[in-house]
Amino acid sequence: MANYPSYDPSIFIADPDDKAAKKAKAALADPKNKTTSEYNRAIAGIYTPGSTFKPLVGIAALEEGKTTPYETYFDKGYEQYDGLMLKSIEYNQYRAGLGTVNLITAIQKSSNPYFYNLGNRVGIDNIVKWAKRFGLGQKTGIDLLGESKGIISSREYKKTVEPYPWTAADTAQSSIGQMYNSFTPIQLANYAATIANGGKHLKPHIIKRVVKYDGSIVTETKPEYEIIPVKKENMKAIQQGMIAVANATDGTAADKFKDLPVKVAGKTGTAETGMEATQSSNALFICYAPADKPQIAVAVVVERGVFGAYTAPIAKDILKYYFDSNGTGNKDYTVKADIVQLTK
Repeated sequence: MANYPSYDPSIFIADPDDKAAKKAKAALADPKNKTTSEYNRAIAGIYTPGSTFKPLVGIAALEEGKTTPYETYFDKGYEQYDGLMLKSIEYNQYRAGLGTVNLITAIQKSSNPYFYNLGNRVGIDNIVKWAKRFGLGQKTGIDLLGESKGIISSREYKKTVEPYPWTAADTAQSSIGQMYNSFTPIQLANYAATIANGGKHLKPHIIKRVVKYDGSIVTETKPEYEIIPVKKENMKAIQQGMIAVANATDGTAADKFKDLPVKVAGKTGTAETGMEATQSSNALFICYAPADKPQIAVAVVVERGVFGAYTAPIAKDILKYYFDSNGTGNKDYTVKADIVQLTK
């Protein structure tokens, strides 16, 4: 987990007369200050997921029998619901859609009209059911203070904030990760990991084990997980779509990972905040690697980052560091002599 901007930890051991350090500590202690790492965005910040939510809608559709991986749909660039014309980025730019797509290519190319249509076929209640199963809009239970629950866009939530009934347009917008959907980065990373491992939804932990100087284990965290009842062939279809995102020539993150030694599966997200008149949309990217035998899952959120594809290089740096280190984050801890001397 990492947040930026960060802060200099030396401020806590600075001389009491150090005015700059005193000011910096005051800023960190201010509960209204959300511009430093003291505000842990990874577990406390909630963000509209944008198109990173589409794989979840795909899973819901497959599991509820509303589509198949290869059923086709013609993306003309828009769909209309309740008198509202919902357009795609392609339509806004070129007055055209993506043409014929199926579930896999709709994830690959991030077709909004496809998911407007699919979401309404699935229904918002089924989408909410599957989102909860994947831990979205739910606390992960990570062993840190300050975790936010987030929000799942639903009929029930709308009743708490608006006096109007739920509409098909609401379902359409929720299906591309907009409307009220707001999740924490740790939820998104865990969601990506659950897709990667085929449906095992784990509780995240910070500490694997505590070891004494003599090598004996004081305490060890045992894996806690729930198996989500997703058919293997359905999860495979979603994984294919996410692999295509990062590897197909017209995937939304094509060429971002071409010089990595492993194949990556991912999904971009460009999340509108409602403030686009004055600032850029938020940008998100979720991924896992290697695509065939996953070891690591990553979620990146960049506030006002413009497009989801722009955040993929950050994920790439994380993956490169992990695999250049031979996946040491995945190996058992071994007590070394210098550590023993230090902890005696």
